Amino acid sequence: MAGGKRVAVVRCGSYDREEVEGAVAQALSLLGGLGSFVSPGQRVLVKPNLLLGATPEKCVTTHPEVVRAVARMLRDLGCQVVIADSPGAGTLYTEGSLRKAYALAGWDRAAEELGVGLNLGTGYQEVPHPEGRKVRRFLIIDPAKEADAIVVVSKAKTHVLTTMTGGVKNLFGVMPSIEKPAMHARFRSVEDFSEMLLDLNQLMRPRLQVMDAVVGMEGDGPHTGDPRRIGAILASDDPSALDSVAARIMSLDPMEVGTLAAAAKRGLIREDCADVEVLGEPLEGLVVKDFKRPRTKSREKGFGQSRLASVALSMVKAYSLKPKVDQGRCTGCGSCVRVCPQGTVRLSRGRARIDSGRCIRCYCCHEMCESRAISLQRSPAGRALARMVERRSDRGKGD
Repeated sequence: MAGGKRVAVVRCGSYDREEVEGAVAQALSLLGGLGSFVSPGQRVLVKPNLLLGATPEKCVTTHPEVVRAVARMLRDLGCQVVIADSPGAGTLYTEGSLRKAYALAGWDRAAEELGVGLNLGTGYQEVPHPEGRKVRRFLIIDPAKEADAIVVVSKAKTHVLTTMTGGVKNLFGVMPSIEKPAMHARFRSVEDFSEMLLDLNQLMRPRLQVMDAVVGMEGDGPHTGDPRRIGAILASDDPSALDSVAARIMSLDPMEVGTLAAAAKRGLIREDCADVEVLGEPLEGLVVKDFKRPRTKSREKGFGQSRLASVALSMVKAYSLKPKVDQGRCTGCGSCVRVCPQGTVRLSRGRARIDSGRCIRCYCCHEMCESRAISLQRSPAGRALARMVERRSDRGKGD
């Protein structure tokens, strides 16, 4: 396996098959070639970002052409390839839900064209992790547990909880849907949740990371944000290094990303990311300067500008964005009920109702609502506090 914190960055302006395949091949060549990470005959899991299944133009899932390009290279090397993921917690982990999600994402056609496997099984196993700092056992879906190697094929997106989802966060999908609410309930803070994800990555040790950053998602990702063209394919054997480069391209401070801040505390990456070597395309020409952050994170820096404001942030829960149901758009599908780790969401007269007083602000219901009926809003007191913070922030910029 290749070593070092190296990230290959290659321009890719469209999802044209030939262009994507060329960009993926070039990125892996910069890292020493695919054979540096996997060997012929190995069972290799290609783990893209599925979430809840969506058509490619929505940019919720890893684009099928990127998945196809990676799977094809592995197949041509002589690996036994299977494409698999577990949807988000609001979607039941059944063969039917997998078929529907794969079809929407376009992965079923890619698998059929290549003659590679597409997991429809719903089994999972308990895997011990004695070295874990937060978690010492995980439930892992069968194709991930049985693979000789895992290749993560993530999507560059913002995330309302962790600020950004990329290589580290994408591995959450090797856990069955039924286990994900339990993890959110156990690890309520961004810091603890990020530590859990690092434990999971340490346990599974993916061999290779490829990121679809041709068109990413900005705003309130990972589901209800907006597509935003970036124009790149990224690759690395280090998930934190990969995410740090993606964050910079998305105009995010890497240390604002929960998983990267946690990685820095563990010594897995430097806070200034000076230990990450970028190969290929210089980042300066790819940075999207006005990339929209999640609204849940948009003003945290304003709070950090004074001790008084910092105290206010910790004491005034009203500032936090809260999920609110649009009763006119709600279809009563129940995914928000299933995904809520606290049991604060219920169905009443065929529509979702949220007990805001018990809500822990994990935003899982917002993330998994296919009808986009759940928005994130502040209370009147929270809006007033937000305006105060904005004024303080604007004054600070003028000093």
